[in-house]
Amino acid sequence: MTQLYALRPGQLRKRLVLETPIDASDGGGGTTRSWQVATSFWGAVTPLAAGPGIDAEQPGGTVRYRVTCRHRTDIRPGHRLRNGTQTLRVDAVLDPDGTRRWTEARCHEHQP
Repeated sequence: MTQLYALRPGQLRKRLVLETPIDASDGGGGTTRSWQVATSFWGAVTPLAAGPGIDAEQPGGTVRYRVTCRHRTDIRPGHRLRNGTQTLRVDAVLDPDGTRRWTEARCHEHQP
């Protein structure tokens, strides 16, 4: 028997905002990217690992996160999630136990 994902709905305590990219022509052959709020939802944000440069808050460091929420189909790689003032860039999205009960997004902290 397959073990079900061990998250309970009461653990979804963070109010997250999903942002989608909008690319517009800058008139010089390039594009300018802005972000549009798509929706908000409750989720859990768990830090997973820190990459090089994160010690002593050095520039260039990367912190990876797992964001879990009830099943959604509108979260895609390249989107952003806002957790208060923190901005997370979505790298991958998956259904962790194949039941379509939960969606898990693997993210990294976006540095503007």
